Amino acid sequence: MAKGLVKLAASLIWIYSYVTLGAMMAVAALPGFLLGAWGWGLDLKTGEPGWLWSALDAVLGLYFTILGFFVFGIALMFVLPFVKFLFRFKPRVGEIPIHSFRIWSWYNVNGMQFMFNTVFGRFARATTLYPVFLRMMGAKIGRDVVFNTQHVYDLDIITVGDRTVIGANASILGHVGEKGKLVRAPITIGKHCTIGQYANVFPGVTMGDNCHVGAMSLVPKGSVLDSNAVYVGIPVRKVRDLTPGQKVEELAA
Repeated sequence: MAKGLVKLAASLIWIYSYVTLGAMMAVAALPGFLLGAWGWGLDLKTGEPGWLWSALDAVLGLYFTILGFFVFGIALMFVLPFVKFLFRFKPRVGEIPIHSFRIWSWYNVNGMQFMFNTVFGRFARATTLYPVFLRMMGAKIGRDVVFNTQHVYDLDIITVGDRTVIGANASILGHVGEKGKLVRAPITIGKHCTIGQYANVFPGVTMGDNCHVGAMSLVPKGSVLDSNAVYVGIPVRKVRDLTPGQKVEELAA
């Protein structure tokens, strides 16, 4: 009986997460809301009231409201890491029973990331600020790394080397569900790598330096990809070796 109640309570974690995520969003939204309210308070009328001045006032109010959304998204990139730091969330690595309180930290942190990706991720990706946000959320990211995707999860166990490019809508996922358990394993991507658009990288993957994965490819859980190599396919297979330092674009020369 007691075990069943614990399992039931653990399965309702999402209610707590929705409440707390709502609070985080409200805090982050406050600066943007104030900006929008200020914009609607502006008055361009300099003479007799008329439809033109009213329309311009409305356009101005709408402009600052929309601008407020982007202010909200940028604020969210700092509010979420602060909350993560404040509550010392540290998700477990390895196998975690899904219906247990051991999944608590992961559920909350991944919930933050999923919420951000859904609300603002498409606007943040490929910007210079996005890797900063990912670092603050726990990822280890080198210099001049480009993420043209918001589908990056389990940031506390993801490492990406210098000058690596993650293509549009690629998915970097440090967890899978297996037989009632959440399985988490670190992902390590080397320096000068590329991951093509819509490719999928699963938990436990290690990619060596100057390793390149083609578009729409799938890198299965636990795969080890060689340095100086090109991989494509579902699942991936090596199709070409490169000399150290050789760039993929040189193959077409």
